Amino acid sequence: MLDHTREMLFQRAITVRTKKKLGQNFLVEPYTLDKIVDTLDLSSGDTVLEIGPGLGFLTERLCETGARVFAVELDRDLIEPLTRSMPYDNLKIIHADFLEFDFDEIKADKIKVVGNVPYQITTPIIAHTFGEIGQPAPWINKVQSLTMTVQIELARRICAPPGIKDYGKLTLLAQYYALSKILFKVGPEEFIPKPEVTSAVIEMIRLETPPVAVDDPQLLQRLVVAGFKERRKMLKNNLAFTHLSEVELIKIFAGVGISPAARAENLSLAQFAKLSHALAAALPQGVGQEAD
Repeated sequence: MLDHTREMLFQRAITVRTKKKLGQNFLVEPYTLDKIVDTLDLSSGDTVLEIGPGLGFLTERLCETGARVFAVELDRDLIEPLTRSMPYDNLKIIHADFLEFDFDEIKADKIKVVGNVPYQITTPIIAHTFGEIGQPAPWINKVQSLTMTVQIELARRICAPPGIKDYGKLTLLAQYYALSKILFKVGPEEFIPKPEVTSAVIEMIRLETPPVAVDDPQLLQRLVVAGFKERRKMLKNNLAFTHLSEVELIKIFAGVGISPAARAENLSLAQFAKLSHALAAALPQGVGQEAD
């Protein structure tokens, strides 16, 4: 049976000594937990991979849908009580680091990934789930969606439009693989212990194919990384790895309709792709893969 009241979840959570280094903040608001599960729209034919089940407050709700649930927990101290309190035949608890977990261990055509995740590893979680720009994860075609509770500032970065401070490498990585949106906010009072920031639940639905096509995806990745390395500089001044002269770069920028004074934060993913395509034509083969 589910613990339906906030007080029941609160009492379970306060008995556990949380580990700050693991970023443990347990979501104890039943209404919010139920909203997350509703968002996933699960049925008995679905497969769910949960990141960091913790005390199982979300896990038990996932299991109640009838979906197959694989819960990956890093904290060894939580494995035994989690196993003891979760008597579900459709649940498998795995003691592992999610950032090293091989999705192919799960025999399923499609996987929905969900979690109330440690804020400090949100970006690595996205990269592990989907891959880097131009370097998709081996299991990319299995991933159906990624739904996470994250810090609100990071959620805004994922969904930011070009031209604002929040826009950056993470935004472009998210856009390359998924359609992302902020679903709702989650207040600090909904967690034990309380974090110092407001959170948000974000949904990332994987695209069947990237929205841009380039000849050299690794060059696109390198262009994005170089562009935001010193984001206040003009983009052309961050492209020393190309070994092209300023005159050559200005000509290439003009050829794709991008101002030579543009910064990385001014360019959309489509514009980065156009610039990458033009650079690929001007560079010796392999320059996009060389280390700085």
